Amino acid sequence: MSITQSMHDIDRAVRDVGTRDEYEADEEGRSPRRVYERSIEEVGEVAGKTEAERMALWIETTIRNEQALPSAERVREEGADICRDVDESVSGNDWLNA
Repeated sequence: MSITQSMHDIDRAVRDVGTRDEYEADEEGRSPRRVYERSIEEVGEVAGKTEAERMALWIETTIRNEQALPSAERVREEGADICRDVDESVSGNDWLNA
């Protein structure tokens, strides 16, 4: 599954649970959506496509189960954990190391 498709699935989950206002960019251009997308990209670069898909599915499932958006810190920590699960290291100044 591509990052584009993963983000489409996450976008749909956001619409389904009604958290769209929180999902869009603020005045400074930051948004949970961008954090999610970048985290998936980073996991893919560090640990591979399968783990990137796992990251995307975790984000989507978390949104649906909790009816809320996971924080940037929580997403990045989960991404680092996913990488470590497959014995890939995450450096202290890496995006995923919140």
